[in-house]
Amino acid sequence: MQYLSYLYEKIFGGSPPSDDTQGGCYHTPRKVVCFGNVLLDRLVKLEDPELLQRYDLELGSKGEMELEKLNKLALEAAESSQCLTKPGGSALNTARILKQLGTDPTFFGAVGADNHAEELRLIFQERGIEARLQTIESTHTGQCVCLMYEDNPTLYANIGASAQFSVHALSQAAIHEGQSFLRPLERKQILYVEGFFVPQCADVCDYIVENLVRNRRRLALNLSAPYIVRGHAQAILKLAQHAFFLFGNRQEFEELAGASGSSSVDQLAQKLLQDGNTRVIFITKGSSGVQVITNYVDELGPPGPITVEDYRAPRVDEVVDATGAGDAFVAGFLHAWLEKRSLGESIRVATDVAAKVVTQVGCNLPSP
Repeated sequence: MQYLSYLYEKIFGGSPPSDDTQGGCYHTPRKVVCFGNVLLDRLVKLEDPELLQRYDLELGSKGEMELEKLNKLALEAAESSQCLTKPGGSALNTARILKQLGTDPTFFGAVGADNHAEELRLIFQERGIEARLQTIESTHTGQCVCLMYEDNPTLYANIGASAQFSVHALSQAAIHEGQSFLRPLERKQILYVEGFFVPQCADVCDYIVENLVRNRRRLALNLSAPYIVRGHAQAILKLAQHAFFLFGNRQEFEELAGASGSSSVDQLAQKLLQDGNTRVIFITKGSSGVQVITNYVDELGPPGPITVEDYRAPRVDEVVDATGAGDAFVAGFLHAWLEKRSLGESIRVATDVAAKVVTQVGCNLPSP
């Protein structure tokens, strides 16, 4: 328990609260439901790039790695630097920041039947995060290694059990009387999917689009990484065409533009916004801010003319760790949006949250 308290202090900036959500006891359906990979993250700050070069890893790259090699990489990295272990995964990062901001999310994912899963479950319970986790007996809980060198994260993961999250588990949760996570169709709810979830769980994504997204129950999609878009372009494009909110950086959108036959990101945005549906597209640009392309006028009205607007990011004097800045941006935006703030104000809240997160180790807000 002393070790877990240490983790809480490092990860969340304080002691665990006592009034926690108990596992298996679900309450009023949450306004945000997140779907993603469940990972136990190991974060190591490197003093030099030698380890990256030895493993033939490009600085700033992201990808997947065989478990044995991933564990070896993490072990070698931790020999020379302090290793911080924390719950991770893109959508889970967003869920954690939402909780810190005051918006209670529900998170869906899968874990193995191992000690890592039990450690994560305890953290979720202590932090009051409603995590509906499917246990896959035959495999391990997903893991990720983040190597930080000169404020540039290099991320490699083995998603393990997350790849086996099933449509059956989700459909049963959706229809289970008294425990459904769905709000009534006339009430605002966001179903948020990380791009990393798509490659192995395309059938789950299809179920979400075909059975859950309708009326004021909106889909939000994060493109997550260029290699995800490049390797699974059609599945990502299908989701993008149903998304009310679409998040990604310039490189990710360039990959999606090429896959869709568009000559540029601007042309891709025009295509997505001319299908008769309202949509808000966020193209994040790191410290330069975010470009927003949309035909949104108001929550219940028809789409209007297409507008393009750039929002500047707050100045950050010292970046400690940029890992998860995009996940934090999503959390900040959704939190403000669900508080019925305007589109512009919600975007400014999002950039402010992301700017605060990059001053911390891991994807976390500073302590109050």
